[in-house]
Amino acid sequence: MTNDDKEQRRQEWYERVKKEGKLKRDPKEEHDAKLKTLQNPVRRNIIKSLNEKKMTFDELKAEFNLDNMPLKLHLGMLEDTLYVEKEDENTYVITPRGEDYLDSIETKPESKDESMDDLKKRRDEWYEKMKKEGRLKRNPTEDHRAGLKAMQNPVRRHMLEAMGEGKMTYDEVKEKFDLNDVQAKLNLDMLEDTLYIEKEDDTTYVITVRGEAFLANVDEHHL
Repeated sequence: MTNDDKEQRRQEWYERVKKEGKLKRDPKEEHDAKLKTLQNPVRRNIIKSLNEKKMTFDELKAEFNLDNMPLKLHLGMLEDTLYVEKEDENTYVITPRGEDYLDSIETKPESKDESMDDLKKRRDEWYEKMKKEGRLKRNPTEDHRAGLKAMQNPVRRHMLEAMGEGKMTYDEVKEKFDLNDVQAKLNLDMLEDTLYIEKEDDTTYVITVRGEAFLANVDEHHL
């Protein structure tokens, strides 16, 4: 494919996704969503693999040695930020945005670690905020034990994975995980107490920087 052909395909693709209403975020929200998606090395490698050839869900599972849920999480974020898309019900292909991302890291090697630097900066700012608010009360050993206890339960790990895709209300958590009020409150309180999630408002929960770091670190272990 020539550069002219590639540029024409790129322009046609952007026109199509605009008409389909997929470019609906404001610029800052779009930037933040893309940055969060590309912070994870597994998602970056999925883009690279799809640049070489289209792949089915099962082929991606085998390629990256992932279970269904982690792979769905990764593909969902890549689709939402338009780096990949489905060619049919089961086949994934790279988009022109995905190709633009790969072009940018090839021509600017220094940009490879840019998203990780941004994550570190956000993490440091978040920890400073938690300290000032008095929410980092435990000593490191106690904090580690509490976090480990919270993450031993698969329901809480799956809650965190779900919030990695997007914010959730209390009722959405109850429905998605088939929990009653006592169960939902217990699990959410533990995740909130250990600072993996926090409330955006009275009923809406969002993942924190600590939660994002947990998901990034456990991808290989399929938790």
